[in-house]
Amino acid sequence: MKRLLVLFLLMQVGALLAQTSTNSAGSGNFNNTATWTSPKDLTGTANVLTGHTITIPTATNVYSNKITFAGSGKLVLSGTSSKWLPSTNLNSSPPTESLSLEANWYSPFVWAGDAFGVLHYTPWIDSGQGWSAGTANNKTDYLQYDLKSPQWVQGIVTQGRYNSNQWVTSAKIDVSTDGSSWVTVIADQALNMDANTKVKINFPKVMFARYVRVTPINVSNHASMRLGILLRENVLKSCRDIITNFPAAISGVYTIDPDGTSGSLPATSCYCDMTTDGGGWTLVLNYLHAGGTNPALNVRTNSLPLQGSTALGTDENSTSYWGHVSNSYLSSFIFTELRFYGITSGHNRILNFKTSHAGTIDYFKTGTGSMSGIATNSTPLPGNPVSYLPGSATSFFSNEGNLAMTNFPFWLGGTYHWGIKGGSVVGTANPIYYRWEVDDFPAGNGGTGYQNHTLHQIWIR
Repeated sequence: MKRLLVLFLLMQVGALLAQTSTNSAGSGNFNNTATWTSPKDLTGTANVLTGHTITIPTATNVYSNKITFAGSGKLVLSGTSSKWLPSTNLNSSPPTESLSLEANWYSPFVWAGDAFGVLHYTPWIDSGQGWSAGTANNKTDYLQYDLKSPQWVQGIVTQGRYNSNQWVTSAKIDVSTDGSSWVTVIADQALNMDANTKVKINFPKVMFARYVRVTPINVSNHASMRLGILLRENVLKSCRDIITNFPAAISGVYTIDPDGTSGSLPATSCYCDMTTDGGGWTLVLNYLHAGGTNPALNVRTNSLPLQGSTALGTDENSTSYWGHVSNSYLSSFIFTELRFYGITSGHNRILNFKTSHAGTIDYFKTGTGSMSGIATNSTPLPGNPVSYLPGSATSFFSNEGNLAMTNFPFWLGGTYHWGIKGGSVVGTANPIYYRWEVDDFPAGNGGTGYQNHTLHQIWIR
C-alpha cells in the first residue's frame, strides 16, 4: 500500500492574490500584496492579517510552528483531511529524489573539470562514482540540487565516492526558493563514515525550498559525495497537479505517481512542459527520428519517455527519450486534454494543437475506436506556418491497440499524414511499417517513407 499522498497549496479566498509561502525560523504576514521569496520569511510564525482568510484545501498540509491572527484574519480547513502541522512533523519514510539529469545539478567546481555524467561529476545516489570538488577541501566548493519547483523538503541523503576512500564527514546545508536568497538549515552536519553507506539526515524542521546546497566542511581525503533530497510529501500524479500546487514550477523532469496512493504502479520520472498554453503538460509520446532510419518503436507499460533534444536529425532511438505509453498505462492517468506536436525536415510547417475530443482520448486509452471527429475538435497552438492537419483529416485508422497513437490515427489520403513507423498496407494481416510522416506524404513520389528527420510528441493535461 502506498503512503498517504499529501499536497501543499495555500490559496486565498476571493480576490486575494496567489502567494508563494516559505518555511524556516523567520515569520511572514499573509495579506493580498505580500510575496515571500526566500526561506527566511515563514515559520516560525505565520501572521494572518485582519480581513484576510487563508484556506487549506482538502488533502493538503501546511507546515508552520505558530499561526497568529490579527482582527478578523482567519484560517479555514476545507475538510477533515486539511491540516496545519508543526514544521517539526517529519515523514518517517520520506520519498527521495536524485535524478541523473544534468539540468537538476550544479557545482561551481568539479575535479579535473569533468563534464556532467563523466567520472568526477556523477553526483546522484548509487552512481558509479560521485561528485568530487575542484580541490581536496577548501570549504567553499558545493554541490547543489534543483527540484524544479519549491517543495516541502525535510532532509538529504548522502554517500561517499563509490568504492573509494573519499567522503564528506561534515557539511553545511543551505536551501533557497529562488537560487539567490539562501538560509542555512544546518551549519555543521555530521555525514558519512565510509564510501557507500547511505546516510539520511532530517532537518530540524521541514523547509519549503526548490534548491538544496551542500558545502563540505570536513572530509576523508577529498570532498566527494553522492546526494539525494528527502521530500516531506509524497509525489503528485501529473504535471498538471505540480503546476496547480506549485505555480512557479518550470519545464523539466519531475517525479510523479500517476495512479496515486491507492494504485499499484510505481512512481516514475516524467518531462513537464510548464510553459505552453499555461503549462501542466505531461509528455507521453516522444520520437525524435533520424532520416534514413526505420527503428522499432517502444511501447512503455509503466514508465514515460523523457524529452532530450528537439533538434531535427538527432537519433534518439533506443534511449530513455524514445517511446510512447501503452493503452493500459495511459488509462492510469487522469486528464481531459491532449496536445500533438510535430515537425519534419521535409517542410517548415509546425503541427501544434490541443484537443479535448472524447473519442480520441478514449481511443488512446483503450486502443478501440478512432480519432474520427478530430478535424472539428481542436485548437491550434503557436506555430508558423501552421499545419494542414488536423483540420484537413478525413481518414482514420481504427482499433490499433497500443499503436493507436502512432499508426496513422488521422490523415488526408495521399497528402497529409500523422504517422510514426506507420503501416503502409491497410487491411492486411502483415502490414509493412516504414512511414515517418508529419503533415506530409514522403512515401509518395518514389520516397522511402522515412527519408526525413522527424519529431513527434503527444502530451496530456
